[in-house]
Amino acid sequence: MHFMRNLLSKDSLLNKTNHIYKEISFLSSTHDNVSSSLISVVARLSCSSNMLEGDTGCSLWPSSLFLSEFILSYPEIFSTKCCFELGSGVGLVGICLNYVGASKVILTDGDTSTLTNMKENMELNNVCIKLEDFEELKESKNKVECKYLSWEEASESDLRGYQPDIVLGADIVYDPVCVPHLVRVLSMLLRRDSKQGEVNRKSGDELEMDGPVAYIATVVRNAETFNCFAKAAADAKLSAINIGSSTAPSNFLPYMLSYDRSSVQLLKITLSS
Repeated sequence: MHFMRNLLSKDSLLNKTNHIYKEISFLSSTHDNVSSSLISVVARLSCSSNMLEGDTGCSLWPSSLFLSEFILSYPEIFSTKCCFELGSGVGLVGICLNYVGASKVILTDGDTSTLTNMKENMELNNVCIKLEDFEELKESKNKVECKYLSWEEASESDLRGYQPDIVLGADIVYDPVCVPHLVRVLSMLLRRDSKQGEVNRKSGDELEMDGPVAYIATVVRNAETFNCFAKAAADAKLSAINIGSSTAPSNFLPYMLSYDRSSVQLLKITLSS
């Protein structure tokens, strides 16, 4: 059965002068009966009304839309998995992960105002959040943890307890100064001890998992910055391949004409053997 997904968005002013509400509805309809459209996912988000003012963490970026499409296209990858997002921004990816049944969702950001806005967005979408008590989170279902994480300051002891199956990120490769810290955090999150299986082994199926994996959606706005990331990842023994074409998600956004899906790369990153 084929599906078509549509996205409609409605904006309304918030009390905050520089923020608006965006209500994003992912609609699904069968190929055989287009009239049977129904709303599958509705995400209500508080977003920045002007990303040029520096409020980038509260903006809705193309890579976040693409990564959300990917999650909804392949729910079986994320269902029952522990998922950890870097640079979560407004939290759209987290809402989609919660929708497809991820066993744990940890959303992180290094900006406190963005983190506050993210928590508000979880509440807007009736997503139950657990803020601090990680042990209680592990015993709870359908709960999302929103956590402050500075890539520069993160230590292995800070991240050891999470051991995610899947790490995600959207538009987080943007500053060459941050690249070494990002690669270091990715390496720590993807590492496992020998008993758990430390690395992914090569497979013909690009979506098959034999260990922790990261999916990073990114728009290459500056080739030098992207090449800096690619080199740093290779030096850290991280394998990064673009699977955006071979595993392209369904087009959930046919009416969003300004959204250029072709500009987004989807990197699958694993720890090399």
